[in-house]
Amino acid sequence: MPLADYIGRYWTGAEVMYGVIIAMTFTSVLRGYPEISGLIVGRVVAAALFCCIAWGIADGMFYIWERSYIIQQENRIIEYSRSGERRGSALSLIGDQLDDTVLRNIPEGDRLQFYERLSQFLSGVESRKKMSPREAATIILGTFLLSAGAGVIVVLPFSVIGDVGQALAVSNLAGIFLLFGIGYMRTLDRNFFSKVLYGFGSSFIGIIIAVITVVLGG
Repeated sequence: MPLADYIGRYWTGAEVMYGVIIAMTFTSVLRGYPEISGLIVGRVVAAALFCCIAWGIADGMFYIWERSYIIQQENRIIEYSRSGERRGSALSLIGDQLDDTVLRNIPEGDRLQFYERLSQFLSGVESRKKMSPREAATIILGTFLLSAGAGVIVVLPFSVIGDVGQALAVSNLAGIFLLFGIGYMRTLDRNFFSKVLYGFGSSFIGIIIAVITVVLGG
C-alpha cells in the first residue's frame, strides 16, 4: 500500500515540504560566505541532507505511534460497545474521536443520538488488528524517502555547480518549484486555477526563506 493510504495525501505531501524547508534553511547559511571552501560547503550540505533523513525517520516513527494509538482507541470503543454496562464509556470515547471533525456542526443532541447508533453498529464488528511490521516499515521507509529525496533535490546543485552563489540560487529555485509542485498536487480542489493558487501558496514558503536569508546575509 502507498504511504498516502496510511497517513493521507495531505501529510504525504507535507513530508516533501519538510525536506525542502530543512535543506533550504541549512544551505542558506552559505549565502553569507561566497568564497567559502569546498570542504565547509560539503559539510553544510551533508548536515542538511542528514537532517532531512533524520526528520523522515523520526516523523515515520511518530506516524506509527499515532496509528497504533488510534487502533488501540478504536478497539477499546468496540469492546465497550459490546458491553452494555460500559456503553457510556464507548460514547465518551467516540465523542473524543469525532467531536473535532465535521460532526461538530451537528447539534449536540443529534450528535449524541448518532453516536449511540454508531455504538450499536460497532458492537457487532470485529476488533482491528494491530499494525504489522510490514505496515510500520512502509511508513518509515516512505517518510524517509520523501524527506531525504526532497533534500537531495535541493542540495544537488552544490555537487554540480562550482560557484557557491550560483549553486545556492539554483538550489533555492529547485526548492521553490518543488514546493509549488507539491502544493499543486495535494490540493483537494480539482479546479486548475485553485491548484495553481495552492501551488503558489506552498512555494511562497521557499520564497520567504530565500528573501529572509538574503536580507540577513545568510
